[in-house]
This record gives sequence, C-alpha cells and structure tokens, in this order.
Amino acid sequence: MEQKLYRLLGVNQYRKFVIKVKKKYDQWRGKPDTDNYFLKDYSEEGIVFLKSQLIKNAKIHLVGVLVCLPAVLLVGRPWIQVIALLILLHNFYCVMIQRYNLIRINLLLTKKNKKKNIS
Repeated sequence: MEQKLYRLLGVNQYRKFVIKVKKKYDQWRGKPDTDNYFLKDYSEEGIVFLKSQLIKNAKIHLVGVLVCLPAVLLVGRPWIQVIALLILLHNFYCVMIQRYNLIRINLLLTKKNKKKNIS
C-alpha cells in the first residue's frame, strides 16, 4: 500500500532522476562515491549494509526537511520561501525514496532468509 502511494506521488521517477544526476556528478568528479546508493552485491552483508545506509541517508534528508520547514512558514521574503520550499521538497522526496528502497530491501532480505531456511 505504501509503495503504491509513493508511485502515485512520482517517487520512482524522482529516484531515477536523482540517480542520473548522482552518476553525472560522480563522472564529472572522476570519483564514484556510490557505496550508500547502490547494492554492491546480493550477499546478506551487502544488503544489510545498504539498508543501514538508507536509514542514515533518510535521517540526513529529514534534518533538511526540518531545517527548511521554518523558513518556508516563517520567513517574510517570498524568494527565500520559494528556495526553502524547493529544498524542503527535494529532501522530503529523498526521505520517501529511502523509505521506498527500504521496503524493497526488506522484501529482498525476507526472500533471502526464506531461501536460506529451505536449504
């Protein structure tokens, strides 16, 4: 149900956009820094590592939401409110992306554990 809501809100499209921007940025820098964005391998350790990174990233973006919210609501200058709103929406969507991916990772871990228990 939660994933359907995220899809309806366009989270998957935004996720693809963010990944493209991240890859272009890494290419421009000449140094990939993608340990906390992509699954290294399908080992249980790799999956658990990515899960911990997703939670860490969600916390960072949540701070961004909480910092920008007062600026959107309280600052009297419209141009600052617009910029703060854009930053807030980006961070809010990033939190939803992390949650969306976390649901997918948990399903993957559940499948791996079922396979391991069958064997």
